[in-house]
Amino acid sequence: MKTLILFVMVLLFTSPFFVHAQTNEWMTQYVTLDDAVNGTGERTASVAALGPDNFVALVARLQSGEGLFGAMEVNYLVGYMNADSLNGRVAFQEYDPASQFEVWSSGLDQVTFEAAWQIAGGKDNLVYVANNDPTHNILVFQLTELGVIPTDFRMETGSENIYAIEVDTAGYVYVVDYEGSDQKTDEVKVFAPIGAPGTTWDVPGGHNDPPVTTIDLPPGIYQGITVSSDGSQLFISATSERSLWKFVGDPVNGYTRDTSFDLTLSPDDTVGNGGTGTPSFLGLAYLDDPGVVFAAVDTFLSLGVFGGYPYGRIYVVDPVNAVIPDTIDIAAWNLKVTGSFNSGSSNGRAGGFTSVYDVDVEPTEPAVYTQSYYGWAVEKWVFNGDLGTIVSVEQLSQSIPENFSLKQNYPNPFNPSTTIEFDIKQATHVKLNIYNILGYKVKTLVNEYLVPGSYKIVFEGENLPSGVYYYTIQAGAFKDTRKMIWPE
Repeated sequence: MKTLILFVMVLLFTSPFFVHAQTNEWMTQYVTLDDAVNGTGERTASVAALGPDNFVALVARLQSGEGLFGAMEVNYLVGYMNADSLNGRVAFQEYDPASQFEVWSSGLDQVTFEAAWQIAGGKDNLVYVANNDPTHNILVFQLTELGVIPTDFRMETGSENIYAIEVDTAGYVYVVDYEGSDQKTDEVKVFAPIGAPGTTWDVPGGHNDPPVTTIDLPPGIYQGITVSSDGSQLFISATSERSLWKFVGDPVNGYTRDTSFDLTLSPDDTVGNGGTGTPSFLGLAYLDDPGVVFAAVDTFLSLGVFGGYPYGRIYVVDPVNAVIPDTIDIAAWNLKVTGSFNSGSSNGRAGGFTSVYDVDVEPTEPAVYTQSYYGWAVEKWVFNGDLGTIVSVEQLSQSIPENFSLKQNYPNPFNPSTTIEFDIKQATHVKLNIYNILGYKVKTLVNEYLVPGSYKIVFEGENLPSGVYYYTIQAGAFKDTRKMIWPE
């Protein structure tokens, strides 16, 4: 029996099945290749998903030495339909242009892109751009088979630099000032939908409607916003605070801060593996079913293997309990696929050069779309399981344990559910996986950053055959494995 157990343990830690995910894992379906045929052509800051494999990318590159809203070298849109790594770009795009700027136009009315950093998708293949021309317009384009073309719609937002933008199902448009201040009370502005009575989105001499709702934010930097499809839940990346904030209400009657929702990154959640920088919340997206927020977390505009490349992830956030039950670790994926942090793959599976500044979702697949700023690429991520099975780990105690530990599950044997408890001595990224006796990973229970404390999680095995299973924890340098049995 000891020989058998030793064999299984060696198998678990050496077999390729231990490394390669089987189910309930995130992976790229494709990454647009960084080339002249299907690439975006330059640094890719944002992406808006419009349908399965239909999306628009925003390219933005500052001139050397310029601040975030200073002069740019390039700032333009690239559209894709029925995309994969090799195909889908709807129009010619020069690779690495010396200068290129998108122009919105309607008749004699023209607005050139200036320091546009984020876009959002809406109905009818519309794309909304947070632009920083003198009146800081929301510019509206449409993805077609011939390219990304300007519509007649635009809306002036005022005199403040804007960064984040979102559109809900009803068409309300949400835009956020990059910087909050005590001298203003409208850092978030919500505009009525295109076509709503009394609006002037397409009226010559108009384009200047007052917002239907505003939100006052404290001083700070804000680089992300998303809402549930009905607009009842609103989330903002308080980037300078390394926090995600939640507001409840609606775009007509206004919003109030839900102070019970408290999610701030740990001081230890920093760039490792030789890199440097302090990551924070950036672009956001909301998926109604099963109800999760996807949050891009990275160090903004930090390039190089000694900068931000070794870090870059999308946290999957529980919008009710303010916990992170799952993580799409893009930097780790890049390292796994390419063997380094500073190269992309030639097979369309990794963008490399990790720089995750935005995220969007396509709900009918469902799929997650993001970008690699320094990899000049758009990435499509899918979950090879049921998103509804992503569960949250429960913290039993905030007292700091003396040691890391993994406890025996109870009950054991179990049928069909069992509870696993573990202790975390110091803040670190924690993975807790379930394997069958052959070493195949059958379930990921925990894949998130946890603070010190005692935790428990329930494993539901009702869809698995009876037999012997092993559960393994990795928390920093700590690793442990235990056996559990589901009897026939």
